[in-house]
Amino acid sequence: MRGKTGSDGRGASRRRAADRDAGVQGGLTRPELSVLTAYSKLELAEDIVASAAPEDPFFERVLEGYFPEALGKFGKAMNSHRLRREIVATVLCNDIVNMCGPTFPERLRVSAECDTTALVIGFEAARRIFRLDEAWDAVSALDGKIDAEAQLRLYEEIAVVLRRHTFWLARRVARQNMGGVGDLIKAYRQAADDLRDAGGSVLSRFEQARLKTRKETFVEAGSPRELAATIALMRPMVAASDIADLARELKWSAPAMARLYHQVGAAFDLDRLRAAAGSLASADHYERLAVRRMVEDFMAEQVVITRAVARGCKEAVGESEKTAEAAVDAWVGDRLGIAEGVRSTVDEIEQSSHGWSFAKLTIANVAVRDFAAAAAQSMAATKRSG
Repeated sequence: MRGKTGSDGRGASRRRAADRDAGVQGGLTRPELSVLTAYSKLELAEDIVASAAPEDPFFERVLEGYFPEALGKFGKAMNSHRLRREIVATVLCNDIVNMCGPTFPERLRVSAECDTTALVIGFEAARRIFRLDEAWDAVSALDGKIDAEAQLRLYEEIAVVLRRHTFWLARRVARQNMGGVGDLIKAYRQAADDLRDAGGSVLSRFEQARLKTRKETFVEAGSPRELAATIALMRPMVAASDIADLARELKWSAPAMARLYHQVGAAFDLDRLRAAAGSLASADHYERLAVRRMVEDFMAEQVVITRAVARGCKEAVGESEKTAEAAVDAWVGDRLGIAEGVRSTVDEIEQSSHGWSFAKLTIANVAVRDFAAAAAQSMAATKRSG
């Protein structure tokens, strides 16, 4: 890590040797993980200090929380503290690495093509918008009350979801200039709360079955039923920011748009394709990056098709699974032949031997992408003629 693991130029070769050892011995030892975690925090802290992230007004509360409560009356003095940036960076780097892992910061910046400012803003916004910090605290409150293995499983589920939300929000900060943490919370938190309240009712049947399986797994492992349900619902919430953007654009409620979005996913097997992509084992960073790009494509295609369907109908179609499904079927209309071609492609691949592979997903993605592109062109033509 930028020379910290050795100043003699042999750091890279030592890391490669460590990677080989990890493969043979079944992973890094706890002392090795401790060193990796420490260096990751040191490096990330330096990057945060050098970034614009500490200037975000939202992090004033981080600074205030660092000091004893009795010093709260000296808020102005805290904000002019000469180590203000370093204090904010220390708190944030600890939270990011503790919750998401030591390799997460660098992997996120590469995969999301963003800088440290976008990473930090995306992370903080993600855990606040989707109340992941509250879920983390709820799991921590189970210390000594449930089996440690069950508790770790809940932590890992939250971490997986947090990493994914951070990716999508960091991308928005980097590409769409969506502002700071407060701006993102204002844009997405209400929609996230509405979708959480709606629960599994807005999901496709495929996603509902996966939701039920996750919940039962957590309960069987020893998690309280209510907390298991809350954490099980987090994975499908990864699409919440896309759904919120569509709902805002077309002036629909988030739950209504979510039902339509997930029925589009069911109609074109996009929910199955994303699940298949997520199940692929990745041998290295580049394979993980390729799979990530594939998932991005599937989600972008689902947004395009959902927008096209929504523009041709009223919000009321999102009131139930039945009406949302009917709206998608009606929109397909004379495109039925093309749509059936997409579905048959996915069915044939799924039923082929040896299961899913990256090559098979690529073929399926081309079929869906072509359909989504045609939908976008049709929508643009209709808009011009209107």
